[in-house]
Order: sequence, then C-alpha cells, then structure tokens
Amino acid sequence: MMSKRFYITLFLSFTFLFCNISLSQNFNKSQIKILFEKFNKQSQTPFSYKILEDFLKDIKIEDLKKGKTFEKEVLFENFDCECKDVMKISYDKTSKTFILKIQEATFVKDLDWCPEHSYVGSFKIKDNKIINTGFYLIAG
Repeated sequence: MMSKRFYITLFLSFTFLFCNISLSQNFNKSQIKILFEKFNKQSQTPFSYKILEDFLKDIKIEDLKKGKTFEKEVLFENFDCECKDVMKISYDKTSKTFILKIQEATFVKDLDWCPEHSYVGSFKIKDNKIINTGFYLIAG
C-alpha cells in the first residue's frame, strides 16, 4: 500500500512538473525558422534569421499570453552604425494572435539621418505549430 502511494505521488509530481514546463515554453528553433521562412515568402524581411532567433528564443509564450510585451533595440546592418532598429512582440487576446512590430532605421551613407520603415507581422500557434502568418510593410 505504501509503495502504491509513493508511485502515485511520484506520477502526480512529474505530471505537475511537466504541465508547468509546457506552460512556460519559449519559442523553439523550429517555430522561429518556420516563422522567418513564412514572413520572407510574404515580404522580404529587413532582418536575418539570427536576429529573429536572438530576439524570440528567451521569450516565454505564456508571458505574452498574460499580457507582457517584449521590445529590443537591435542592429539589422552587419556593421556598427547609429541607425538602430526595434523589434517588439505582443499578444492580442481577442484574436489569439501574436503581433511582431518592426521599426527599421536604414543606414544610408550620404544622409545624416536614418530613413525608417515599419513592418507588422502576425501569427498564431496551434498545436505547437506556426499558422496564419502575415508580414507587411506598413510605412516607409
């Protein structure tokens, strides 16, 4: 009888632990790669896969669903310059959609300012798969 209780307790502990891990799941490499590829099919992205991966890899999906937003200043150019870009991700509870906003500041050698472009990407996650993607230039 005592060993049955032990095994049941052990089983319930692992089940609880597994459920908590799945709730705090980060974006995985496969999801990020598919997202990047789908965005690029719709409109050429101004950023590389590596930049998207570095931005998303440490973000917990559940935190976004709870209303947190994440924003990071990045550099799309492959050299150091003053034209900083911004990536921001949030989650819309009504439509159950992730929203990725991109503010690109392009370096132009002969200008003393950085022309800007704005993009919006959207996607859903169903059964751990990226679906319903959209990526659009909205200003620039």
